[in-house]
Amino acid sequence: MTAAQPPQPELQEFQPADAPARGTITGCLDDTLFVEASAGTGKTKSLVDRVVNLVATGRASLERVAAITFTEAAAAELRDRIRQELERAANDCSRNAGERRYCEIGVAELDQAAIRTLHSFAAALLHERPLEAGLPPAFETTDEIAAGIKFNERWNAWLDAALGQDSHLAGPLSVALSLGLTPAHLKEVALDFHRNYTDLAGVRFGSAAAMPADATARILEETDEILRLCQYSRKGPGDGLYDHVQSKLPALRRLADAEPGTPAAYRLLSRMLNLRSSRGRKTDWETDPVSGDNACDALKALLRELDGEAHEELAMARQACLLPVLEDLRKFAIAYAEERRAEGRAEFHDLLVWARDLLRDNIGVRDHFRERFSHLLIDEAQDTDPIQTEIAMFLAESVPAGTPDDARPASWLEIVPEPGKLFVVGDPKQSIYRFRRADVVQMMQLQQRMEQAGGR
Repeated sequence: MTAAQPPQPELQEFQPADAPARGTITGCLDDTLFVEASAGTGKTKSLVDRVVNLVATGRASLERVAAITFTEAAAAELRDRIRQELERAANDCSRNAGERRYCEIGVAELDQAAIRTLHSFAAALLHERPLEAGLPPAFETTDEIAAGIKFNERWNAWLDAALGQDSHLAGPLSVALSLGLTPAHLKEVALDFHRNYTDLAGVRFGSAAAMPADATARILEETDEILRLCQYSRKGPGDGLYDHVQSKLPALRRLADAEPGTPAAYRLLSRMLNLRSSRGRKTDWETDPVSGDNACDALKALLRELDGEAHEELAMARQACLLPVLEDLRKFAIAYAEERRAEGRAEFHDLLVWARDLLRDNIGVRDHFRERFSHLLIDEAQDTDPIQTEIAMFLAESVPAGTPDDARPASWLEIVPEPGKLFVVGDPKQSIYRFRRADVVQMMQLQQRMEQAGGR
């Protein structure tokens, strides 16, 4: 006989620590949800499961679901995963016949679903309503390489005109270039304005101001005093402070011959800096009979004072000459954007701006697309342009019956999303596209707005 075996403990199915949260995502389909989770925790899987359950419960047909992600590869993967899970659910005997039938229909409708990148989603809205967006019906989207070539052409034309003798920027640019600004610096600013032209509409940089020259005049006035104090150096040549002053004398003489407030004067003044010096020992200098102070201390104090005034004057000159240049670059960026719209030649960022403007400014179009999409699901929200937030909120707007059009909000911050319509997945710590305008702060504002509206 063999000894009786002790009973084996029954193995329990593993339950992840965040099982309740996952259950909320897949089960609370009538709630507005913002899911914040780290990499590798299955955020995208939860989004896929939510889509499947929306379809299986009959809350949404797949053709009325918009699932938005950042890259083409991510959108293709998301579509494949939704297809796989819908097919699995359609053959899942644990689901009732109605749910399985809804999932079968979902598989058939998958090609009509708006599972795509944010930019292609915005383009689809615009292509459906181009006239309302102020676009030619057959507008085109320019790829990044062609867009870069076209920008360079417009930039070179602007720069040639700005540097022309008859240009109103000839004077300010001459000063700016004499103070170290380069065409490369200008182009960098122009590119930033180009990429963010929507933020420039209400900005004004001002016009050219008078060029300051007080510090230059003061330095020239104090040159004799500087030379007078130098005579009290016991060592003369070989003393650090004495030699420092002698090295500045050629520039001082040339500065005296330059007209104050001109590019040449500023160039000389900037090359003269720094005027201050810590070299020289007090014991190697005699007492200044005029002030009664040690001449080394007196000279250092004077040079320090003049140095501070010169730095301040150059800073004021930079600001005075840059303001009109920045204003012209602002106009350049806005005019170039208007030119693209008129020609029907959209860059990727234009698609978002124009779609946002269309939904914000045309209530009829907004309502058309609000009714078209019953559910909006956004994946990797931390990596997309902040305009995404505005587009999503306009499409998710809850509109009480009888609300007049003129009472509808024009700011996404005033919109209350319809319960259950908006589902956002993101992790601010993972943002990798901040150079492409990704704005974690706005994503957090979206999260707060969803919570204030009763979401979770």
